[in-house]
Amino acid sequence: MERRPRRRPSRPARQLARRILVVTEGTRTEPQYVEGLNKYLRSKGATACVKSFAVGKDPLKVVQKCIVERDEAVRNGKRFDDCVCLVDVDEHHALSAAISLAEQEEIQLLVSNLKFEVWLRWHAERKRAPLTSNQLDELVTKLGLVKKKILSPTFPFDGVHDACALARTSDPDMRPGRKGPNPSSAMPILVDLLQGNQTQGN
Repeated sequence: MERRPRRRPSRPARQLARRILVVTEGTRTEPQYVEGLNKYLRSKGATACVKSFAVGKDPLKVVQKCIVERDEAVRNGKRFDDCVCLVDVDEHHALSAAISLAEQEEIQLLVSNLKFEVWLRWHAERKRAPLTSNQLDELVTKLGLVKKKILSPTFPFDGVHDACALARTSDPDMRPGRKGPNPSSAMPILVDLLQGNQTQGN
């Protein structure tokens, strides 16, 4: 009797990495966090490929930089699947203009109120009392999360899901382009994107 050759089991199709452009207002802490978070989530099976740029403290310039990088990537045949800007409320007068431009350009503008340190804080403690900018700086230093705008090498990225839960509790109406209450952060939207999940506002 003729033996049929064994068929090798087919390998599952390899999931293509989702290309995400992230442009940040902060030039140190935010890019370090985004890079570290992406590495942490990739170690858990996420497949995003992140390219980040730091611009400086002006939310409108952050969105404008994002547009430039997005369009250049398209011209080079390396378009991004998602374009994200991270900005703070602080006392920026240009925030409204940044929100309008991001919406017009279909860029996901993720706002932290009062600032990004609110989001970092929630990786280490589940408290929602509003703090001043100086108090937030002092707290994230005291918690060992940041020192002189440099993210700690032992930052607790494993607390990101607790941080997401707390952020969604703080702002149930969270969406891109929304200035939430103080304290709040729309960073869970980026976390969802890095994990390949569809998010509100997409």
